[in-house]
Amino acid sequence: MPDQFKYDPFSEETLADPFPFYEKLQDSCPVHLHEEFLHPLYTLTKYEDVSEMLTNFDLWSSHYGQMPRYSVQGCLFSDPPEHTWYRKLIQQSFAPRHVAAMEPEITALVKELVDVMEEEKTNDLHDALACPLPVLVIAQILGIPTEDINQFKEWSDAQLAASKSPNADDSKAPRDAMNQYLLGQLNLRRELLRASGYNEEDIADKSTLLGNVIPDDVISGILIAEVDSRMLSDTERLVMLNQLLVGGNETTTSLITNLFWRLLSERSLYEQIVDDPLLASIAVEESLRYDAPVLGLYRTNTEETSLHGVTIPERSKVMATYGAANRDPAVFNDPNKFCLDRPPEELRKHLAFGLGRHFCPGAQLSRLEAKLALEEISMRFPNLQLVGPPERIEPFLLWGRKELLVSWD
Repeated sequence: MPDQFKYDPFSEETLADPFPFYEKLQDSCPVHLHEEFLHPLYTLTKYEDVSEMLTNFDLWSSHYGQMPRYSVQGCLFSDPPEHTWYRKLIQQSFAPRHVAAMEPEITALVKELVDVMEEEKTNDLHDALACPLPVLVIAQILGIPTEDINQFKEWSDAQLAASKSPNADDSKAPRDAMNQYLLGQLNLRRELLRASGYNEEDIADKSTLLGNVIPDDVISGILIAEVDSRMLSDTERLVMLNQLLVGGNETTTSLITNLFWRLLSERSLYEQIVDDPLLASIAVEESLRYDAPVLGLYRTNTEETSLHGVTIPERSKVMATYGAANRDPAVFNDPNKFCLDRPPEELRKHLAFGLGRHFCPGAQLSRLEAKLALEEISMRFPNLQLVGPPERIEPFLLWGRKELLVSWD
């Protein structure tokens, strides 16, 4: 095995800024072994290796979960062909055409949140916009009442915070609480069906029910959906909804906070956006490359494999490190610089949303929310300033700001 320097993915030093460690790993230890967990954890950092992990699902399986612990979750965290069936159930809700149709509504929501921020002189961009916007949007898509979103945010954050714990029970209480609530939402829709003389299992043309008998949202769609000519179990429904809710808000919040953090830290970048709003989309893509909201996820190899002279035993937990791959100098010119003039062919290569069959279904929605937020803020507050260094969020697999204090004239 190549010489290893001290690297602990869970240490305070790594959590504060993992990118210098990633650079050293790429240079001297592209396959790193961490042995101070319940079981060995491997880390891959080179773009070529991470890309191969994300596309070769025969070798790199999601069956045992995408977190450090072994956990068979199934549904969206499964392998083809099962994963393909489950993904089809949500594709329409996150399809580019559907996301584009939501733009006026999301624009109005952004304006409303920024109005409140300005009127109340709220100086935390995280609390005023970056946090509530994605939560409100994903709650609407899934069918969660607005008055319940703060509770959902707490449950989601608690599950993510427990991702690095070797004890699986640490995430059980918030997951169970969320599932109990979601089961109640499923049962409300069952009651609506029965009141109209329908049974979820005995409906010939189920598409006519959405928007007529039950709400046209993801919870309703999952309730009446079939996978491989069978109805889903409630267990499957709850797993899918939990995965969507947890994955659908914090990552976009991190994208938005990272985006403003970098632009305001080097204020000439923000001034370019103010002068030319068309740069907003480019800024979002460069932020995704430079500060991947998800630093990486784990896969499990189905057979023994060797990379860079290192043998990885069968069924090892291996991290595909998006944050490192996105700054690989073999792929990106001047990778540790945030550039608004980076060539489009480079920007298109970033792995912030993954690659292949598990490419994030909410990628277009996340991009749209961040772009609209940047356009509105830069128009309303051209003199926006960063107030002090922001603190990062706690989940070790995520990269975002816990708060983002700003001021304006």
